[in-house]
Amino acid sequence: MRTHAPRTRSVSKAVLTTAVGSALILGALAEPSWSAPAVAAKYPGQGKCPPGDYQLCINGGPGGFTIKGRTFSRHDNAILLRNVSNVTITGNTFKNLSGANGYAGVHVKNSSGIVIKKNTFSNLRNKGHMHGVYLVKTTGSTITGNKFSSITGDPVRLRDGSRNNTVSGNTSTKSGTYAIVSEWRDPKKGETCGGGNVVKNNKYGPGYYGKSLPLILWGGKGSGKSGPNKLTWKNCKKATVVNKGGNKRF
Repeated sequence: MRTHAPRTRSVSKAVLTTAVGSALILGALAEPSWSAPAVAAKYPGQGKCPPGDYQLCINGGPGGFTIKGRTFSRHDNAILLRNVSNVTITGNTFKNLSGANGYAGVHVKNSSGIVIKKNTFSNLRNKGHMHGVYLVKTTGSTITGNKFSSITGDPVRLRDGSRNNTVSGNTSTKSGTYAIVSEWRDPKKGETCGGGNVVKNNKYGPGYYGKSLPLILWGGKGSGKSGPNKLTWKNCKKATVVNKGGNKRF
């Protein structure tokens, strides 16, 4: 006589799968590894990452959500946001990121209204001098209250027309070249000057190699500590990154 035992096991497995899937969407249970198959997207716009060993990628979508309380480690990069607005990244830990493709803990492109606050960035290191936060063509965003330490690049890098962003209230120790913010572009690719970016009320200590570092570098005439160098483009008519004061060395 045929029993119902196989059917019972099958139903249980389906129920379990549904329960776990719901928990992932709601964030109630620990997530599996990034490579786990058939995992429902947790955030609007979340999808497959491009080459570069990212752990979480958002491309488009309605925005208006928060990424909170997660740990990102042991990859080249962590988060990539593209073509999205009004996303908050808060209370996360970014640590032990390295690799030849490393750009930043948080890499943002063509986006606006991004808030990156009260996160910890530590041990972000590679030969290419990866950064804590990297904004490309990004506007109206805020980077505040974060802790940066042991980063071979800079805590914050701005690039290619990034405008009206505020970097305030952060603490940085052991960064690579500039204590808080650097700006860069590739003129051969037609990248443009930024503008209206503000740096204020940050605290910073010695650099990655124990030396005292200048606070910022921006890509116009008279920029940085000693003027433009090979990393800048010398022809921005106005200061693209402005020191609004309150920044203190410790």
